Amino acid sequence: MSTIESGGPQEQDGSAQTRAQTLLREATIPLGEGVAGRRPARYAVKLDGVGGAGTRPEELAAVFSPEPVRIEPLSPSDPDVFLLVFPHRSFSSDTTAVFELGYLIDDVPGVSAAEPDIATDFYPDPDQPRRLGEESADGFMAGCWVGEDSGLPDARWALKAIRAPEAWAWSDAQGRPSRGERIVVAQPDTGVVRHKELDLERRVASFDVLDRDRDPEDPLNYRGNTGHGTATGSVVVSGGSNAMSGCAPRAYHMPIRCIESVVRVSQVPVAQAIDFAVDNGAHVVTMSLGGLPSFTLARALARAVAADVIVMAAAGNCVGTVVWPARYDACIAVAGVNKDDLRWKGSCRGYGVDVSAPAENVYRARPDGASPTVESSAVGQGEGTSYAVALTAGVAALWLAHHGRANLVHQARLRGETLQDMFSRLLKATARRPPDWDAANFGAGIVDAEALLKAHFDLGRGREGAFTVSIDPALPVRALVAERLGPTAVDRQLDYDRYGPELAFHLLEEARGRPTPGGAEEAGSLGTPPTGDLRDAVTNPELRAHLERRA
Repeated sequence: MSTIESGGPQEQDGSAQTRAQTLLREATIPLGEGVAGRRPARYAVKLDGVGGAGTRPEELAAVFSPEPVRIEPLSPSDPDVFLLVFPHRSFSSDTTAVFELGYLIDDVPGVSAAEPDIATDFYPDPDQPRRLGEESADGFMAGCWVGEDSGLPDARWALKAIRAPEAWAWSDAQGRPSRGERIVVAQPDTGVVRHKELDLERRVASFDVLDRDRDPEDPLNYRGNTGHGTATGSVVVSGGSNAMSGCAPRAYHMPIRCIESVVRVSQVPVAQAIDFAVDNGAHVVTMSLGGLPSFTLARALARAVAADVIVMAAAGNCVGTVVWPARYDACIAVAGVNKDDLRWKGSCRGYGVDVSAPAENVYRARPDGASPTVESSAVGQGEGTSYAVALTAGVAALWLAHHGRANLVHQARLRGETLQDMFSRLLKATARRPPDWDAANFGAGIVDAEALLKAHFDLGRGREGAFTVSIDPALPVRALVAERLGPTAVDRQLDYDRYGPELAFHLLEEARGRPTPGGAEEAGSLGTPPTGDLRDAVTNPELRAHLERRA
């Protein structure tokens, strides 16, 4: 469906239109004011009955007349969801108004869901020591990173910790495809630059969601761990001919640029990246990023899992509690450990974590120049769950290559599972558990590639319940409320699909120690929250009024 433009006079209910205009002025500012490089404000909107008797996109645009509005399709894979774009305005810092405008859009007849596509910084990546002071000033708790370790035995210690070399050898000995051969791993991230650890001959179907072209080049023009996509991609697919090796050195690489910085993530482009990956033949999707819940993201994950694509994400860094998309049950969540099999001190943990993998001092490619067009060769240590999930994605590629993806899909069907179901079950059943392992916070154990490849396909079936994509996407929000405010704060009557993103926003702000109205102000406070009243966690008048009525 083509883009629809609106901006001329339209007949609308006067009071409703006045309310829309008032909220629009509070929630947005003229594009170009404030922070340079802002993108237009936009909302993801699901319409009922598109093409039939339901609300038409142009009718939705008319709500904001005479303000210019564009209605764009989200993805060919999701024809009922559109982006309501204000081309001359960007979001203001008033997040209360930003969410409240979303509720107004949600109340338009024929709209069944609406949410702001706001960029959040709930995924700090403390990977570059020279920026630690700057990131600490942003409000993240001190001591969530460790710095480089000069005593590591070699650049492949993380691969050995997950027994990847043994898995390669096992495939070779069995005469099976080894090292992820011909498996396509898609990587939504900041894009990539030229680097000796990334082989252009094994790059396929790349895309840039932000600029809508086929060039995934990382411009390296942002703060907050520049070159992140290059670093995480190398951990998956580096060919091993230079200073390091990826976990799946014969896999194909599909880099997809969908975020401008790993510390400023909005979820709609991530959902679009997942759809692109599925539509273009990806077998594994690995996401070293995180932020808020999003109905567009949940729907994209469900489509990917239904298409037998393995999807996984990093649990997150420094905020303590797991972020989205890892928090969704339809996504495998990976937390982080160090060389001693102990938790990486910055790893998010708890609800949703499936397994853990090395996240501290993992060797990865490092862009060493200011220009993305100059080939780099530098390699160094990095830390963050970004690398834990990248290593796990490589293990997924090893498994798919060794057994054959078509065979694995067939075997999953015989067991009434999706491919994601079966992989998740076996990944957890074969994970190794060090002494005193904290399974409640760090999942089933540490990924073991060799054990996974050798495992019988029925392993773990009797110990674990069904894993399906039909799990309520609002459940992780309710779990977050229980984590941060206590079980009694969970309002069973609240519409978590509608209010989930705002609740998550305020609770994650509190978790990371940044002061918000009614939230904690003590930096790094990850212990008992200051209040068990959900009303104290929000500022939006509509949501507070709802909670007051429930009280």
